[in-house]
Amino acid sequence: MKRILAIGCLAGLAAGVAAALFAATAGRGPIRDAIALEDSVSHATSGAHHEDLFSRGVQEIGGAVGLVVFGLALGVVFSVVLAAVGPRLAVPTPPAASVRLGFFGFVAVVLVPFLKYPANPPAVGDPDTVNERTLLYFAALGLSILLTWAVWRFHRGVSLAPVAKAWATAALYGAGLVLIFLALPGNPDPVDAPADLVWRFRLASLGGLAAAWATLALVTGALLSRPAARN
Repeated sequence: MKRILAIGCLAGLAAGVAAALFAATAGRGPIRDAIALEDSVSHATSGAHHEDLFSRGVQEIGGAVGLVVFGLALGVVFSVVLAAVGPRLAVPTPPAASVRLGFFGFVAVVLVPFLKYPANPPAVGDPDTVNERTLLYFAALGLSILLTWAVWRFHRGVSLAPVAKAWATAALYGAGLVLIFLALPGNPDPVDAPADLVWRFRLASLGGLAAAWATLALVTGALLSRPAARN
């Protein structure tokens, strides 16, 4: 267990660095434009210009550090889950189990909640609805993880031919997604920012998370493929 936790920490650190590098390169433009829009909206609303407590450079460094810490925590959780379910993922090697878990984890934890409640620039959203939006997002996250677990248990337990099992699993997952999307209400706030900026910001957010999860799964798999050191 100590080895898998150490691997998770190293892989999570790499994942956080990958997310930070993505934000500093591909995501830098959309994120800065979103911040500029937020500043202009704040200035137009208050009628006064407010100096930021920290400079843009300090904010970007702080954001990068936050992504690295997030990656480290994600790596620990990922390693624990991999140790628990990896042997039951029906793959021949631990690296393959890591990649498979990374793919399904990204879909369940990131992609499905994103499709229901995509990320919006800071200027979008009423501060009075932040609690409601947070609860809705976590509801989507929890239901997505629950659906993934239920479909996985179904896939492992049902006795069907391989092709029929694959179709039945896909149909069950698709039906579950439809139910989640219909059961949860839409975003309570209108999106009145420019559409181009909104989608650039959303793609930057999704891209950074995709880079983190891909790095996490691949680095974990690569480290697992190395023989354990003998005392």
